[in-house]
Formats: sequence, structure tokens, C-alpha cells
Amino acid sequence: MEKRLINKHRMLIAVVDFLATNAARLTFAPAIAAFIERLQDVMGRIAATQEAQLTSTVGKTQTKEALKKEAIGSILEIIKRAKAYSLVTKDLVLMDDVSYSQTQLDAMPQDSLVVAANKVINTCSGKVALMADYGLTAQLLADAGAKTELYAAALPGTKRAIATRKTAASDLKTLFAEADNLLQTLDALMEIGSTQAPALIEEYRNNRVIDDLRGKTKTTTTPAPAAGSTGITGTVGNMDTGLNQPGVKVSLTGTTFSTLTDAGGAYTFTGCTPGTYTLKAELTGFTPYTEDDIEVTEGELTEVDFDMEPLT
Repeated sequence: MEKRLINKHRMLIAVVDFLATNAARLTFAPAIAAFIERLQDVMGRIAATQEAQLTSTVGKTQTKEALKKEAIGSILEIIKRAKAYSLVTKDLVLMDDVSYSQTQLDAMPQDSLVVAANKVINTCSGKVALMADYGLTAQLLADAGAKTELYAAALPGTKRAIATRKTAASDLKTLFAEADNLLQTLDALMEIGSTQAPALIEEYRNNRVIDDLRGKTKTTTTPAPAAGSTGITGTVGNMDTGLNQPGVKVSLTGTTFSTLTDAGGAYTFTGCTPGTYTLKAELTGFTPYTEDDIEVTEGELTEVDFDMEPLT
């Protein structure tokens, strides 16, 4: 969950708890009870959606890497036998079909690795008898095929988890917007009691304040911008691990503004001219991120938090 939503979530919890605890004192506006129930329902959906957003791909990634290692190992066993046979028999076509090193296989994109592995298996399957004296057996080919299939089957898992996180992030924004609308109605209803129960209403207003916990929760080496600065600030996360991501190049398209996120994944641009900007973020091994139509107002820092999606 983005930092700004975390802060808002804390406020919502405080408001719901306050209203539920003081339900008996809200007789000045009977309609409040129904809106409290609706807000509690939204909070329940927010909790469930946040659970989905926290779905981690770490376990799936670790499993995938282990299967990749096994698949490559079994393919290399076939390749070294096929290379020996092709050198002796001068079978240049076979040599070309199996000309993969471990370094090449390790560096291949996942789909390309599956294609290369199947190419080696299929090519050598028709020459099992010819390469028997070189140690190639039907069992070696079958084992390699099975391990390649297991690796291929594991590939969609990480993508599905990332897609789930993306969908949940979008759903959370919608749910928080719904909660905002309910709070606006509750604000108006609570004001009815400002004369009968001023202390109660004042306490409600205090709970409605969103505490900005950025300074307390963000580990950063970037100096805090001066009060009244004009620009953009935020935190970049890793969609895969859920942790803040250092070293991301963040820039504003069409300007000279460019920086790297610090150890806590934070970045800040100050001195921007008020207007609309497009933000771009890049990091090797991650899908580039772009966000358009970022409004910058004089004397304010617009907060833009986002996640970087690892390439898979």
C-alpha cells in the first residue's frame, strides 16, 4: 500500500473505532448509524484487498530459479555428449543445433530458454542410437524433457502474482475513494451535534486528521526539502519484494531534472515550475515506469509513490 494510503488507512481505523465506541452518543443524527455500517464494510474490503496486494512472488521466484538450474543442468548433459559426437562425425548441423554454453543458457530470457531446451531435446531424440557410445540415452532425454516442462509450468506463477498485486493496487484506490465519500457525509452529519456535544465533535475532528508518517517510517539519506518547496517527492518500491528500491533513476521528461532513489527508495525534485509533468523511472532488470499528468502547485510538494515491476 502506498505511503499516502497507509496514512489515510490509519485515520480511517481511528474514525471507525471512535464512532463505534461512541455510537450511543450519536442520537442527535440517527442517520449516522447506517453510514458507520457502510464505512465498516468498506474497511473490511480494504483489509481483504490489502491482503491480496501483499501477495509475494518471492517463493515462486525461488522455486522457478531452482527448476531453471535443474533444467539447464540436464540440458548441458545432453549438449556435451552431442558436441562430442558431432566433432568426431563432423556433423556440423548437429553442432549448430546444440551450440549453447552454460553462460548463454543462464542469461537467456525464460521463454527463450524453454525454446532452446526443447530444440536440443528434439534434435538429439532422433540420434539416440547413433550417440549411444557417447552416453546419450532415452532416459537422459526424458529427464531433461520433464525438468524443462516443470520449469515452463512455473513461469506464469510470478506473472500471476504480480498481476494480482497490480489489480489490488487499483482496487484499493477505488475503495479509498468510496471511503472518502462516506466520510464527507459523516462529517456533515457529525456537525449537527456541534452544539449539543461540542467535545465529542472536536474529538471526532481530531481523529479525522491524517498523520503524515513519512518522516517516521521512511529510511532516507536525502535531505528534507525546505518548507514551501515546489516540486515532486515520493518513494519507489519493488513490486516483487514489497521493499523500497534504491538506485532507481527518476526523471521528469522534457526537463533537466533527474536523480537516483536513495537507500530508502526516496527521491525529491525541488525548484520545479508549477505545471504538469511526466515522470519516468528506470532501473536495469525492471520494467520502465511512466506516470503522466502530475500536477505541481506553487509552494507544495506533490507526492508520487509507485512500484517498479521486475522483469521475468
